[in-house]
Amino acid sequence: MPFNYVTVKASSELFAPATRAYGDIVVIGKGAIGSTGSSDALPFAYPSDAVDAYPKGVTKLTEKTAAAATTLSTRANFPAGTVVTVGEGATAEDCTVKSTAASDNGAFTWTLETGMAVEHAAGEDVVAHGLSDLAAAISIAFRQTPPPTRIWGVQVAYGSPDWEKGLKVAKELAVQIVVLANSPLGEQPATDHPVELLAKHVDTVSNTGGDGKERIGVAMLDPTLTAAKMKDLNKGAIHTDRMVLIAHRSAKDDVAAAVAGAIAGYEPHVSLLLKPLSIDMTEFFSVGDIDTLVAKSINWVTSPPLLPGGGLYMGEGLTASPSHNKKYIDIVRTLDDVGFRIKASLIEAIGDLRIDRPGLRTVVTLVQTVLSPLVSKGVIESYDIQIPLLVLLERDRATLTADEVKLISNTRSSRSLDMEVSVVYAGVIHQITVKLSLKG
Repeated sequence: MPFNYVTVKASSELFAPATRAYGDIVVIGKGAIGSTGSSDALPFAYPSDAVDAYPKGVTKLTEKTAAAATTLSTRANFPAGTVVTVGEGATAEDCTVKSTAASDNGAFTWTLETGMAVEHAAGEDVVAHGLSDLAAAISIAFRQTPPPTRIWGVQVAYGSPDWEKGLKVAKELAVQIVVLANSPLGEQPATDHPVELLAKHVDTVSNTGGDGKERIGVAMLDPTLTAAKMKDLNKGAIHTDRMVLIAHRSAKDDVAAAVAGAIAGYEPHVSLLLKPLSIDMTEFFSVGDIDTLVAKSINWVTSPPLLPGGGLYMGEGLTASPSHNKKYIDIVRTLDDVGFRIKASLIEAIGDLRIDRPGLRTVVTLVQTVLSPLVSKGVIESYDIQIPLLVLLERDRATLTADEVKLISNTRSSRSLDMEVSVVYAGVIHQITVKLSLKG
């Protein structure tokens, strides 16, 4: 048996940088009728789970109800027109709320459109039909193709929603897309409009919320407005490249949630132009309307005759503001994604690599390992990495000026390094002009 003077036991400790999802959504919306709301954020991978978590409305009878009675007494105030099921099992029956009024004992008296068929005891359940705003928004987001992977739900009270509280909860989530359920931007006063609060939220959190918190907000415009009135709503805090506005003519669907689901289904660099939307809409915008909307950076829903099947599609992929050269949704999302990838790779260097030639060359290599695969995939066309200090360290020290030597010394003392990464992003074609000439 040989005698070993030195024994080495090898092990592999591979560094796996953090990854950032590119399509996680948080939907903030009204939950069950009669609920006080909940500030807890819940994740969902299936729409049915959200339907169970956020019912349309559940309450109980506070008094016994006789057969043929046309009134009920409950603990909650349901809107007129709501269809509910009273009771359970064989005695359960459906009825429609005609009107409601507050009672002296703190309960609510409902007037029904028709009388009750059987008697119901106090304490029996009263369950509303349909979906709550929050459950409906999550469901339609999941309906898109390809669908998002995960959607978070944040419930606010039905009667008096605290949107700021809901957005505060969303601030702590590592999501990329934020939506307010069933909250169209209309002609209401702009001050503290829920969509304005959303715009301020995505701007603030993207800039100060921390790594991985960069995000965009999606909002729909009131479908009853004309295009001329819609264009005037893109103003103030809403006019930012962190917002996406969508004009539509759907009578019932939460189109903002549908667009958010469509965005989340694609990688960040994929343009949203002509991507399908699964919504119900039969009325479309005129050519003049579209020109009006595009001029104000507002997207619209369209059905191009050149695409077979007559489906509905995103008419454009615009952000709400073309400022800072970020006119399109994919530009904002790609910058967020590439920036996070670079930071996630460079965290390995913090505290280990030294400010010398080998150390700075390693920093360059780490960034190259992020950007080179993106070039191969066609996400970016090219890139350039510049570390001014590395240029000085590559030179013979005898050729450095006094200021350059001082710069090296100051950098090593402060342990803070400047680096510039330039990326060439080749956007996809959005318009093609063809000149067709017929010659005899």
